[in-house]
Amino acid sequence: MNRIGMVSTSRAGCTFIRKYLCNVYGMQDSNSWLKNNGYRNIEDAPFANQKHILKILVHYIPEHDLAWVLNDMPKIWLYRRDTCQQFLSHVARLRTGINHVYSSEEQPKIPDKSLIATRDEYERFVKRQDLFWRLYKSYGFLKNEPLIMYEDFCATPEEHIDSLYDWHWQSFGIPLKERISMPLKIDVNYEDKFINYMEVVNWFDINE
Repeated sequence: MNRIGMVSTSRAGCTFIRKYLCNVYGMQDSNSWLKNNGYRNIEDAPFANQKHILKILVHYIPEHDLAWVLNDMPKIWLYRRDTCQQFLSHVARLRTGINHVYSSEEQPKIPDKSLIATRDEYERFVKRQDLFWRLYKSYGFLKNEPLIMYEDFCATPEEHIDSLYDWHWQSFGIPLKERISMPLKIDVNYEDKFINYMEVVNWFDINE
């Protein structure tokens, strides 16, 4: 099997960690291929015959295909501890159209108190988070697949690199000679940018 899946929800750090692992392990990056293509056509993808990490956001896959797709490959499960910041990052991306930046000049320029998150967006976000954990319990936990918290990986990447290699060494290669460009952290203080920042914080406090 040339393929390892990385399952997560939007803005959980999947792009950063996926590209990081591709560089270290000599794998190709699928980017967001599944967003616009069905898994039934995966063998036609330009990376299909090479070792690669497939980005799987839970809402990318029709519900009736979830079991088939998630049983078809070994997977890394990625989540973010700070779900409030994750949600605000998700909404800011929707408003600005900026997914990732690779230079300081690309950082989004958002006027203070110009963004509003809606309750509908929050409820949709929570449903996807719930779906992620249900899927992990059904298709990840029972197979002892790695569950990584984004904040932990950023703090101690080498520890995670070693443990992932021990988990599935046969899927990994040697570091890429031509390294994949790494995205920069988007530098936004969401408290300054969102009119209803404290309301959003309260939504998450109540949900916990």
